[in-house]
Amino acid sequence: MARRRSGLPQRKTGLREYRDVCWVSTEGTTERDYLQMEVFKGSAKAVKFPQNVHPNRHNPAAVLKRFEKALRENDFRKSDEAWLVIDIDEWDGSEIAALLEWETRDPRHHLAVSNPKFEPFLLMHYEKANGCTTPEKVDVALRKYWPGYDKRISRTHFSDGQIRRAIENAKSKRASCKEDLPAAAMTDVYRLVERLLPVNDG
Repeated sequence: MARRRSGLPQRKTGLREYRDVCWVSTEGTTERDYLQMEVFKGSAKAVKFPQNVHPNRHNPAAVLKRFEKALRENDFRKSDEAWLVIDIDEWDGSEIAALLEWETRDPRHHLAVSNPKFEPFLLMHYEKANGCTTPEKVDVALRKYWPGYDKRISRTHFSDGQIRRAIENAKSKRASCKEDLPAAAMTDVYRLVERLLPVNDG
């Protein structure tokens, strides 16, 4: 290794291979915890969260404006992806029209909507979440499997197998709904998770 005049080794640069980035805008800490779990460490894509994107969760237009600004400021590359992860429980369907239009504007844009909130996807690690059409019903069902759930997720809580089960449960339910937005007790979060999960060679 080359040394500087000071005698300290000179750091080599340009050796780290660039990983494509999924820039993710989320409403809460639960989603961030989930996407930063250990099981995703081997993903071909890195996950990054632009800061200060959600000034007011009741204002989709403001969220979108800030997210687009963050993408411009963070070197959004041709091979990167942008994901808006939102819950439908607080937003009227008509308010999300602008987000749906944004998704069609660029193949790198993606919208992952959960109805009524993100937690049905967590429940799908254990079951299909049938009938969990309200936030209260989701919470009751989830705590049957996870009594201490408090909106935070440890980095090792779910296994690779559990996550793959959740993806399949979410995907099979979503196939029965042809609308742009998922019906109650459905979620499109599996689309993002599927992109991040390392290839299973087994």
